[in-house]
Amino acid sequence: MECHYAILGVELNADDGAIKKAYRKAALKYHPDKNPNCLEEATEKFRLVQAAYDVLSDPQERAWYDRHREEILHRKKYENYKENAFDLWEYFSPSAYKGFGDDANGFYAVYRDVFKKIDVEDQPFKDEGSAGDEWMPCFGNSESDYDDVVHEFYSSWQSYCTHLSYVWESQYDVKEAPNRRVARLVEKENKKVRDKHKKKRNELVRELVSFVRKRDPRVKAHKAELERIATEQAVKAEERRMSEMRAKAEEAALYDQENFEELVKHNERVSQLENMMRDEFGFSSDEDSDNSDQNSEEEQEYSDDMFCVACNKMFKSVMGMRNHQKSKKHKENMNRLKEEMQEEVSVDDITEDPNREEIEDKVDDRKLTKKQKKQKRQRQKLLSNMMESEPLKTEDFEEKIDPVQESDEVSKLETEIDGDIAENEKSIADDIGNTADCNGDNETSVISD
Repeated sequence: MECHYAILGVELNADDGAIKKAYRKAALKYHPDKNPNCLEEATEKFRLVQAAYDVLSDPQERAWYDRHREEILHRKKYENYKENAFDLWEYFSPSAYKGFGDDANGFYAVYRDVFKKIDVEDQPFKDEGSAGDEWMPCFGNSESDYDDVVHEFYSSWQSYCTHLSYVWESQYDVKEAPNRRVARLVEKENKKVRDKHKKKRNELVRELVSFVRKRDPRVKAHKAELERIATEQAVKAEERRMSEMRAKAEEAALYDQENFEELVKHNERVSQLENMMRDEFGFSSDEDSDNSDQNSEEEQEYSDDMFCVACNKMFKSVMGMRNHQKSKKHKENMNRLKEEMQEEVSVDDITEDPNREEIEDKVDDRKLTKKQKKQKRQRQKLLSNMMESEPLKTEDFEEKIDPVQESDEVSKLETEIDGDIAENEKSIADDIGNTADCNGDNETSVISD
């Protein structure tokens, strides 16, 4: 039985327009009126064309035909195919060939015939006009070029997929299904069985290809050549790397030598400049560093002078500091600070151990911040200046009382005491009078009764 697509000469995925166009062309070609010399053959061809178009022009009939196409075409034709199948297991042994020559029993002749038979078995099941319709690459011989023959052969056969439909392995006949539901179940089971046998066939052929490739002298020679090239390239790369390292080492040594010479020249120029400065100005760079240290200390002292301890303020200019010292608020703060300092001096024990004071000062300094330590130093400095200018005396801390002020206060106190006594006598007399009046009233009320 011939395929409907092959009768009309269209592909399996042809659309309705292409099928209709191919049908008209085939009908004109095989019409009996156009072929009077071969009437019977033309009539039969025309009947097949008409039947193919009737099936493919109907969408439902075409879908059913596509699903069962392999069974319709191959089931009866290859009903006994399993008995005549080509056995590959005997070629999985080195005893299948004798030597690696090109003779009839040699490695190349034996496996060239094996793969040729496998390709021949697949040809009837290949779709005409499809991409898989071409023949597989040939195995070649011992003189075949690796890139043109050997590489192409193994790249194609290592991904081999069989075209055998295995419809003869189907367990059920779709035509015997009583309804559509059963027919679908039958199709599903048959497809599962066919796919299983296809997978087994593909794995078997691919394993055979791997077996042959592992023993192929052409592949071994090509691997050896690749290893040799890789070794040569590695040696060249190592030599190139070593030469680059030597060049870098030489360059670094030259650079170090040039830097050393430049450093020596620089030191010589510096020494010459120092000698010139000593001859011209009478000092050198070391003296400049000492002067810079001294200037930094002076700047620190200058910054301390610009800080007001009483008001806790820092000033940027001398004029600002002077104007601040003339202000009323500054004077009040200074007087208050002096009073606090005098109180601290009066409370502290003058005979206290000096070592103890140093220890306490150190302990206090640990707890103070940098700003508080600075204020403390300013206060100590101010106190020392005050002590040097006006030494403190014990009489300054005793309470001074004016004699005139003291007599006035005594007389005032006596007057207040006399007034209090007179008020007390007056209040007592009033109480006695009130008591006498109450007694007189009581006697009068008794007489009347």
